[in-house]
Amino acid sequence: MNEERRTQNAELRNRNAQPGLFSQFFILRSAFCIQLLILLALTLSCTRKEPPSRPNVLLITLDTLRADHVGAYGSRSGATPSIDALAAGGVRFEHAVSAVPLTLPSHATILSGVLPPHHGLRNNGEGAFPADRATLATLFSANGYRTAAFTAAFVLDHKFGLNRGFDVYDDEIPRDPNVGDRLEAERRGDLVVDRALTWLGQGDARPFFAWVHLYDAHFPYVPPEPYRTRFAASPYDGEIAFVDAQVQRILTSLARLGQRERTIVVITGDHGEALGEHGELTHGMLLYEPTLRVPLVISAPGVEKNVIATPVSLADLAPTVAGLAGVALGGTLDGRDLSPALKDHKEPPAADLYSETEYPALYGWSPLAAMRRGTFKYIAAPSPELYELARDPHETHNVLDDQRRVMRALDASLRALRAHAVAPPKSGLDAETLAKLASLGYVGGTAAARPDAQRPDPKQMVPLFRKFETASWAINDKRFDDAAAMLEPLVGEDPPNPIFRGALAKVERQRGHERRAIELYRDAVAYAPDDAQSWYNLASALEETGDLAHAADAAREVLRRDPQHADAHNVLGIVQLGVRNPAGALDEFQRAIAADPRNARAYNNIGNVARAMHRDADAEAAFQKAIALAPAYADPLNGLGALDIDRNRYADAIHCFDRALRIAPDYHEARLNRAVALQLSGDVRGAVAEYRTFLARTKNAPAFAAQRQGVSAMLARLETSAR
Repeated sequence: MNEERRTQNAELRNRNAQPGLFSQFFILRSAFCIQLLILLALTLSCTRKEPPSRPNVLLITLDTLRADHVGAYGSRSGATPSIDALAAGGVRFEHAVSAVPLTLPSHATILSGVLPPHHGLRNNGEGAFPADRATLATLFSANGYRTAAFTAAFVLDHKFGLNRGFDVYDDEIPRDPNVGDRLEAERRGDLVVDRALTWLGQGDARPFFAWVHLYDAHFPYVPPEPYRTRFAASPYDGEIAFVDAQVQRILTSLARLGQRERTIVVITGDHGEALGEHGELTHGMLLYEPTLRVPLVISAPGVEKNVIATPVSLADLAPTVAGLAGVALGGTLDGRDLSPALKDHKEPPAADLYSETEYPALYGWSPLAAMRRGTFKYIAAPSPELYELARDPHETHNVLDDQRRVMRALDASLRALRAHAVAPPKSGLDAETLAKLASLGYVGGTAAARPDAQRPDPKQMVPLFRKFETASWAINDKRFDDAAAMLEPLVGEDPPNPIFRGALAKVERQRGHERRAIELYRDAVAYAPDDAQSWYNLASALEETGDLAHAADAAREVLRRDPQHADAHNVLGIVQLGVRNPAGALDEFQRAIAADPRNARAYNNIGNVARAMHRDADAEAAFQKAIALAPAYADPLNGLGALDIDRNRYADAIHCFDRALRIAPDYHEARLNRAVALQLSGDVRGAVAEYRTFLARTKNAPAFAAQRQGVSAMLARLETSAR
């Protein structure tokens, strides 16, 4: 046994003593491993998809979407499965900060990488984006991309300058010409997405840049079914759920077109919503986290999924998207290109983050600005605030007294940034303006806005603002008596506030109290003499009461401040009609259309002038255009019906008046015209009934006294002839 073992060991030693055999085995094994590694490398290189050299870019901005109502950011509402899925596979920014809680200036920053003090758009409805500033649209257009934008609210109308660089800028928002404030005019998200999907589906070999804006989560919260029922306890979340479904439609379409894998997809909010926190119901007035912290998700070819904990600004979005697409956004930017960090799966470097709101200044209150550095957030206000967000995310404990050094550092950073702000428009308070103020009823014309040092802190005025928001909802619901009861005390509590006065004037106008309305509008102009809209409200009210000379003066003041204010030209046109100058009126109405090609009121006015000039074809074309632009606008239907009476088309006329009355049952002129059409068509019984209805509905309307007298005489003749 031992001998056998010794023999085996000897054989093994002899085998190991042959080095050629061992080295050959090692070489063969090494060669196999090298071949295996090469094969694996080839396999990996074949399966790894390199980012396209010119990727598509899809930017979806979701208006009024606060981060904590998205599932990926902790919400349990179940409203955002599509956004959540994109966040799970992409890059989610845990702390993305809006530069301003207002739609127009925030989108200007999103598209340009420039903060509001430097691009100049500080409030909704004011100014235009500078023509010498680059945006993502101008950048991608210059690099051979096809470009399109699909917006959901008039606040982003092309007149505000964000359309530059877009081949298609679809801002066809239906507007009610009877509503003075058109900034809130909107269209539902599904209609916006319908337009976007049609454009995306067009056969075109070029890469695309598409921006889709969805406004549905903005107040009032009225989600369509089934979201209204599903989220009955939280209609805001119901609107978000509807928006999320529209996001999914877009992503599904991209996949069906085979473009999803070669598209950079960005989803963000432009600002959040307070929902009652810190006393604010909606947004714009304060700078707390509910209105500033927004979701930001980027899904890009070649970029691994990640969660970025470092706070970032929406000013970083444009340069980052440009970097991911392999192009550079030129010019002086406030935002940073974060694409290198995203590609390397790293945290970007920290930076100071600026936010502001000039919205309170419209109320005569102090504007606000904020600067965030790490977890500290400083709010510059008459009573300044400092919060340590990591310990106090709800901003309930002001640590300014304990952190004076931090406050001073952030205040210095904020002042340095604002030192290079675009200069605001010059005051209109010259001698001519003062003379106009005096002519409109001001003693000496010396009323002016509060000096900066006397402007109240918005957080102290929030209780009044909350009451004002409630009154605004009553106005939207046409509860004018309720609104007046709420607004009168507000005007008393804050007399220099031009917004409160203007709102009460609007309500008094609706209640038929024209003189009181004009008095309030005059006061509003005195407190805000540079506000074009306040001047327009006054001009319109004066024109309606027949004070054409002063109406013209006020309308000209509008155009001095806003040369593109179409409705001021409408007022001037009506004034020209009042002095029997139809050619001059037509010129003003055409100027209105040049300033605003979708102004239905201007087309309706052109129809009325053309009818008076017996230019029937031109009149019909203008009325039809107004109807197409604003299907819920009754005036052009009444005008077209009157034109049909002129042409002896009584059945067509009655049809037009019926449509007008369905829209506006108390449209007394249309009802009177309908009675005339019935009478001329031979339907005397129907005409008598309609005349009687007119008398019943206008018995408390002094403005129709003359018409009532004529109708009463007509009824007497008809009833006599009937006997």
